[in-house]
Amino acid sequence: MKQGKILIVDDNINVLTALNQLLEPEFERVISVDDPEQIPGVMQIENIDVVLLDMNFEKGSSSGEEGILWLEKILEKDPEMVVILITAYGNIDLAVECIKKGALDFLLKPWDNNKLITTIRSGLKLKQSRNMVRSLKEKQSHLNEMILNKQSDFIGRSESVLAIKKLISKIAPSDSTVLILGENGTGKELIAKEIHNQSDRKQEVFVHVDMGAVPDTLFESELFGHVKGAFTDASKDRAGRFEIASGGTLFLDEIANLTPGLQAKLLNVIQNREVTRLGSNRSVKVDVRIICATNRNLIKMIEENRFREDLYYRINTIEIVVPPLRERKDDIKILSEYFLEEFRKKYSREGIYFSGAFKEYLMEQDWPGNVRQLRSCIEKAVLLTESRMIMPEGSFSNGSPVSVEKGNVRSLQEIEKEILLETLSRNKGNIKKTAEELGIARSTVYNKLKLR
Repeated sequence: MKQGKILIVDDNINVLTALNQLLEPEFERVISVDDPEQIPGVMQIENIDVVLLDMNFEKGSSSGEEGILWLEKILEKDPEMVVILITAYGNIDLAVECIKKGALDFLLKPWDNNKLITTIRSGLKLKQSRNMVRSLKEKQSHLNEMILNKQSDFIGRSESVLAIKKLISKIAPSDSTVLILGENGTGKELIAKEIHNQSDRKQEVFVHVDMGAVPDTLFESELFGHVKGAFTDASKDRAGRFEIASGGTLFLDEIANLTPGLQAKLLNVIQNREVTRLGSNRSVKVDVRIICATNRNLIKMIEENRFREDLYYRINTIEIVVPPLRERKDDIKILSEYFLEEFRKKYSREGIYFSGAFKEYLMEQDWPGNVRQLRSCIEKAVLLTESRMIMPEGSFSNGSPVSVEKGNVRSLQEIEKEILLETLSRNKGNIKKTAEELGIARSTVYNKLKLR
């Protein structure tokens, strides 16, 4: 299969004809223009790999200055473009200057056909390598962000969580679109990552886009990318999230936040599997698995004409509903222990542990913020507790992080009693060790034991 799009720029029609006849059998596409002013327009429309550029265009000119000028303009527009200069008037000094300015090679007319084709093929390989390096850099940048923002695994042993894990193992190997529904903080992103990690795309990048954080004015630039000069702050070409995720998984969080107009643009890209950068007319093929998530009722939004029905069915091949933490309280214990271990290491609080009262306290809550709120609660407790044992009354600077009904609240004396007895039992009745662990005087331990 032939590869490579070649742009020939020469004001001599006979030269253009000869080069077209020579190169068309060898490459995917050959485009020829006799005026260098057409170069920017062609580059805007076509994904050119190699430019074969004459150095003199004005009648009688032989200095090569025009060629150098256009070489600089081409590389300013696309620094990764491969340019081969060709002229009938050559000398060593001019050749050296052209190479220093960024040209791949400098050839003389009349050219040797085999040498010209070989040089263009080398240029094509160089352009492909540059494209690959750029793509890898963009993906590496995103991977670095992922590492910095790494979150815990999707954890739980409740029936609902085990059912979700079973479903993930079934659908992960396919490329089907997935819609994840659930309240804020239930772990929708973790489920999306788990699907990615169990798929054939696990060696590729996972790209998370919070649609609620993307302004409408930046939607196309963020998702589809832009070219230099597309808008005021577009100082260089930038790949969008679809291009960065190509080969991997694209997670579109809070999909319900999109306006109907933006929904239409997203639907078009999902259907055609190609994007066009803002400010460009060239389309780029993308290969992504799409996973979406929302905490909203999309069916209701469709009935209210706020969400496109065709987009809904396009993103909803498989639907996963994540229950809130209050409906799977069996998971609170394993999650809280997991977060405790995480923050032990993070804040160098080895040896710190939950009291029985604190465990009971955690089970009594409704957790409106779900797993995210539970994690925050554990982190705050690890930071604020002064002894090795985490107790409810010593874990929060501004009171309880969640509301507790009056009927579920125990007296402080009851909590203290349980903690004291639990610590005393663990230290096999040793008053001194118990006092040290609780951070109180031995006399206080004796006094509290007398009050029992």
